[in-house]
Amino acid sequence: MTNIDFHNDEKLDPSTDQRANRPAPQPGKDAPIGARTYGLTPELRFGTPIWLRKVNDAATLNPRLITEIESLEATNPTIIRSNVGGWHSDTNLHHLEAFKPLRRIIENVSVNCANYLGLDFQKADLVFQGMWANRNGPGDYNTHHIHPNSFLSGSYYVKVPPQAGNIEFNDPVGERAMFTYPVKPEINYLPRRLAYQAHEGLLIIFPSWLSHGVQANRSSETRLSIAFNIDCVLKPPAPIRSAHKQSTD
Repeated sequence: MTNIDFHNDEKLDPSTDQRANRPAPQPGKDAPIGARTYGLTPELRFGTPIWLRKVNDAATLNPRLITEIESLEATNPTIIRSNVGGWHSDTNLHHLEAFKPLRRIIENVSVNCANYLGLDFQKADLVFQGMWANRNGPGDYNTHHIHPNSFLSGSYYVKVPPQAGNIEFNDPVGERAMFTYPVKPEINYLPRRLAYQAHEGLLIIFPSWLSHGVQANRSSETRLSIAFNIDCVLKPPAPIRSAHKQSTD
């Protein structure tokens, strides 16, 4: 899985927020106070990674995916999960030939995400657990949920008309709700809820435990996306080699 070609997608431009360029605080010292420093610069220890990628081949890939999804919907009933309205396919699309190009891209990015998280590939493997299509028509949406028993989850956007509903995430630190306070408009790194504008060709990956949902489709058209789960499976321990006594007879 780690040897998949990585030429079909491209990382989005990083944030232009200059806070990332400030020197890290040293133990026992305060960070230097600067024009863009709000109080003392802390060490952020409980951050939640969300990865955004732009798939370069989306213009070629998406029309084929639309055809396949429409064909599947015509012959398969919906599955009810977090979807309110719309159609949810079976979760086996990663086994179908038509979805293999997208699967390869997802696998490749997921390996890089796992590397960022420090996964020890000597002790565990990534396994493609499931892939499914979602069609949200006008008024349809997805309630907030997590993906239990998975490592990484994500969504790829196939067709997204304007106002068709964005993906949004909840603050995973629920205890923060015990106290709220007025926040300056320029402070954007401690949101209680965060939404990303979905657009065709966007691939987004996040930890499966992160609560998320999809806003209602306010357009008059259909919104199509493909979601997936990646699992982390421990490798079996190496067999213990027993020492054989040599006979002295």
